[in-house]
Order: sequence, then structure tokens, then C-alpha cells
Amino acid sequence: MAASRGLNKQDALRKLIEKTVQLHHGILEFLRPRPEAYDAYVAFFNGYFKFHTTFGRYKLEEIMEKRSSS
Repeated sequence: MAASRGLNKQDALRKLIEKTVQLHHGILEFLRPRPEAYDAYVAFFNGYFKFHTTFGRYKLEEIMEKRSSS
């Protein structure tokens, strides 16, 4: 993604995060009038997010360390 758009990796990651958050908020807004679907999505998202942010494979700690040191 970064190379195809002429971005460095950090900027590509930032854009990806921004788009993901935007889409997540859109989904929440769409589901808000449907409490059962809303609650199911929120429960799924919370578990999915927690799993993937704590799973060592993604090395998120390294990314955050590099970002804070720059």
C-alpha cells in the first residue's frame, strides 16, 4: 500500500488506521437503531480487537516504541 501510493510505511499505516476508525464509526451508526445487531457487533469487535492487539505476531509494541522515539 505504501509504495503504490508514494507513502512511507508510517503514513500508510496512519491512513489505514484513520479509514478503519471511520468505517467502524459508520457501522456503529448504522447498527445503532438495531440493538441486537449493535450489541453483537460491539461484542465481536471488542474480542477481535483485544485478540489482535495482544497477539505477539503483529509486533505492535515495536511500532509504538519506534513512533515514540521519533
